[in-house]
Amino acid sequence: MNEKERLLNVLKGDRVDRPPVICPGGMMSACVTEISDQVGGGHHTSSKAMVSAARKINELIGFENYGVPFCLTSEVEALGACVNLGDNLIEPRITRYNDKSLEVIMETYSPNEVTPVRMGIVLEAIRELRNSRVPVIGNISGHISTATSVVDPLEMFKLLRRDPERAARFMAFINDYLIRYALKMVKAGADVISISDPTATGEILGPRNFQKFAVPYYQNIIKALHQEGIPVILHICGNASNIVAALNEVEANAVSFDSIVNMKTAREKVKTGLMGNVSTQLLHTGEREKILSIIRNALHSEVDIVAPACGLSMATSVSNLKAMTDYVKEGYYK
Repeated sequence: MNEKERLLNVLKGDRVDRPPVICPGGMMSACVTEISDQVGGGHHTSSKAMVSAARKINELIGFENYGVPFCLTSEVEALGACVNLGDNLIEPRITRYNDKSLEVIMETYSPNEVTPVRMGIVLEAIRELRNSRVPVIGNISGHISTATSVVDPLEMFKLLRRDPERAARFMAFINDYLIRYALKMVKAGADVISISDPTATGEILGPRNFQKFAVPYYQNIIKALHQEGIPVILHICGNASNIVAALNEVEANAVSFDSIVNMKTAREKVKTGLMGNVSTQLLHTGEREKILSIIRNALHSEVDIVAPACGLSMATSVSNLKAMTDYVKEGYYK
């Protein structure tokens, strides 16, 4: 089996020789400083550098995919938030929210025009990465994380309680925007779409708001992608124990959890594919044997895909990450 066949078969629920080991990109980026230094920077703003970084992650670290972009800020920048793109040591981050009203934002930015500069660079990179051997994963931010990055998150969360209908209209606008972007990724050549929604935790939203403001929107975007024959991975940060039942409703092909989630328990409750959840703190600071021990636990918990549990520190060493990928490829059979 080649890398694309293995991942796509897993996401379809078919049997494979072993679990794939991936780092999808987006929030879960493996473009650590060592890789960024080799590329020479520019991997957020140049399609050539983005392609080079994606290929080096596959070739030098061993993650069995290409995944772009390497942040979750291109969509929110296109919706009027200000972003600092960081450097070889610091990831991109939002520096100022769009201070216009929700209604003005919805009138100003059209979902039909999903071709701003950085989003266009991502699409160009996907077209260049398209191939028959390595799966290309297009990454988008979930609607809740996008909404709370475009506008002040505290105000957005207050709105969920004070004016839920207005909040729902804005969430629907954001989700429509993301659907169109994801479909453009598919047209460019993405084999899989990964949705990371780090703000949509059960701890922040609670089960009731997750059911109301998260589930229907995930269902819409996943349905649109499934109609194109594209599988979807959904990553949720934090302790998801109180929203697992709701996650079964969204019908993602795989769900990815943070390291706080016990994967044996998750395996008993999650009906879809299960991805994760190797501690990113351990990958950053841990000794090789401790890292391998955590990977063994994940495999014994019957995860379908081995992956970092969340976003990697840019200071994470290539050697630690390669220890992870080597073990899954070689140690799985021992």
